Amino acid sequence: MGWADLFHKHSSHQGAREKQSAADSPESLVTLKWNELVRGVEQEVEEFGRLHKKPDFKQASDFQYRISNSEIGVALLLTADIPAGAIHYEYEAEEKNVPVPEGGFLSLRTVACAVALYSADQQLTTEQARRMILEPLLFPPTAPSRKPAGNDPAHRV
Repeated sequence: MGWADLFHKHSSHQGAREKQSAADSPESLVTLKWNELVRGVEQEVEEFGRLHKKPDFKQASDFQYRISNSEIGVALLLTADIPAGAIHYEYEAEEKNVPVPEGGFLSLRTVACAVALYSADQQLTTEQARRMILEPLLFPPTAPSRKPAGNDPAHRV
């Protein structure tokens, strides 16, 4: 085999490796993890809708979704920043005087040829991340009902 043949053989193997590397690039792995998270969120919203009133799930773009629960007047905005390896989530009030929880972000980190989700420095499974993000929207904390002391017959003098 001559140098030219060896060069062409090496070049064709290099091209195949580059194509494989592009498919497994960190950005494509982050996109796959984002898609996995979104599919799971959509399935959980569907499941919740079979048990109770279904929240509205809308895709704003490839990397942004809005899920709103009109029953409590709160919406969740879920946005991926693929190049930064981050998923931002924030809650918005859809009505006046509706308290909303603070949002946050998940980082997407490459770990052993895969991408893992992290909240702060804690690694989360996709299911844990979905539940953390969806719980305030689907199961908001209820404020304890308080009666004014003056109107309670047990407290009258």
